[in-house]
Amino acid sequence: MEIFHQIKTDPLRAFLSLFGVSVGIFVVTLSFALVEAFSKAVASGFDHFGSDMIMVERFPVDSRGDNAAGGGAAERPDEGDSADWNRYAARPQASWQDFLAVAPLTDPSATLGMTEGTTPGMTAGAWRAFAGKADADIYFEGKTMRDVRLLGVGGAWQHLVYSSVCAGRSFSTAETSGSEPKAIVGAKIASELLGAHHSDYSAACGKTIRSGGRNLTVTGVMSLEGKNIISLYATDYAIIVPFATAEAIAGSDALETMVAVGPGAMDRDAAVCEVRRLVRAARRLSPVQSDNFAVNTMEDLCRQTMSLTGKISTAGIVIALFSLLIGGFGIVNIMLVSVRERSWQIGLKLALGATRRRILLEFILEALLLSALGATLGLLLAAMVCALIPATLIKVAVSPSLALLSAGIALSLGLASGMAPALQASRLNPVDALRQ
Repeated sequence: MEIFHQIKTDPLRAFLSLFGVSVGIFVVTLSFALVEAFSKAVASGFDHFGSDMIMVERFPVDSRGDNAAGGGAAERPDEGDSADWNRYAARPQASWQDFLAVAPLTDPSATLGMTEGTTPGMTAGAWRAFAGKADADIYFEGKTMRDVRLLGVGGAWQHLVYSSVCAGRSFSTAETSGSEPKAIVGAKIASELLGAHHSDYSAACGKTIRSGGRNLTVTGVMSLEGKNIISLYATDYAIIVPFATAEAIAGSDALETMVAVGPGAMDRDAAVCEVRRLVRAARRLSPVQSDNFAVNTMEDLCRQTMSLTGKISTAGIVIALFSLLIGGFGIVNIMLVSVRERSWQIGLKLALGATRRRILLEFILEALLLSALGATLGLLLAAMVCALIPATLIKVAVSPSLALLSAGIALSLGLASGMAPALQASRLNPVDALRQ
């Protein structure tokens, strides 16, 4: 095709045309690939923790403000109002008393305080957990690991983490209810500080570490977690201890705490109302007082994450559209120059019997070829960038459907950009064209 001659004679103009299309397709492909990967990661977290998980914390996850269900004069602050966030920060942390207060939802024998019509049978499969986090330094045989995550737990805390105990044992109910000097360590701590090999973490069990002036016996090791988009508590660089032990190590004021409830068979919205009522009663709040806590759900957290992903995707698409627009103008420009420089050839073809439709299709195919070359470069670049992203962070790949979508966008751009030059070429008067 003559378009290759144009590329050779004016490589800079051809490069700029291809560059615009390539960048546009690269950004579109990468944006969609990231959104797809984020969506899968969020869905995985959603499935792991369950959309019905209820969390009592200081701060609301939903930017629309506290959910007013269940009573209390809950307010709906304007998003971005720093005064409201200062008010949230001044709230009391979720306490062990709050954890005990929600027992009627999860313990069939604890019916005291349940609303009329609520029966122990509605709590089938329900659970409750308590956790508090802070940073701490740990020491072992002259070695130090600083700023690891100290996680104090109680109840069914396993529901709050991705990984599970892969070596040794977990805590007993008596241990999480007391202040036993026991610890479960993350996989990275076991390998990097305690010298256990990743194929057998059991070598770390039984060793004694020191944190906050206290000796802790390692009873278990968590499996390697890696990176997760939806993660409440990362465990790779964490030491997990009974909550009372964490208070003794870091101090109660340093711990950011949370009460979590899995409502089981109970309807989630009804469970949210019941959790709110029970916590308000435990905190002795009068009917006219606002909630001094937030009741969040895992669905709120996933919604906020997807909202952020959507904003990033929108920004990427806007940038891609500008790049594609520049690439489209580049294709139009190089095709118009090609029509002008090939007027004599076009006139000769028409004089020898070539139809105007044939000339039209010839130039449209050349425009499609330019856009296809740009799309190929963009797709290859996007695939390379996706391959460079560590799979432990997020699994990103250019799927066949995404590649076809990007190719379709590029070909549509080529068709739209090449139509005007192609029409101009097909409408040339053979006599006038031969005189040029």
